[in-house]
Amino acid sequence: MLSKKAFTLTELITVLVILGIIAGFAIPNYNTAIERSHRRDADIQLRAIHVANQIYRAQNGNYLAGTFDLAAINNTLGLNIISNGMDYQCSGDGTTYSCTATHNAWTLGVTEQALSDTAPLNPDCTTGTCP
Repeated sequence: MLSKKAFTLTELITVLVILGIIAGFAIPNYNTAIERSHRRDADIQLRAIHVANQIYRAQNGNYLAGTFDLAAINNTLGLNIISNGMDYQCSGDGTTYSCTATHNAWTLGVTEQALSDTAPLNPDCTTGTCP
């Protein structure tokens, strides 16, 4: 009597096709989730920069003047922001300022205007299509 203890080629191909279909749906969703997490991280960090700039203005009478990268932002405003693959830049003239977080094809920006989740947004997507 012959006993069957192995998978047939048809069964293996069927499993591979099903796994391919599942991966076809999962990978784009995973990438979208990662981009959304980067956007949310940038939003939170820019809000922290905004609040720190408001405190700096209350203590010194004006906003930061000049152009600052992430290290200078952290040192000057007493923050500890980690880049997490994004490029943070701030510039100001003492009476106004703007800061941006750039990741791949989009840029999120914040200004000295009040933070808002309704129009006009602050922070807001300034370049590209933010996730």
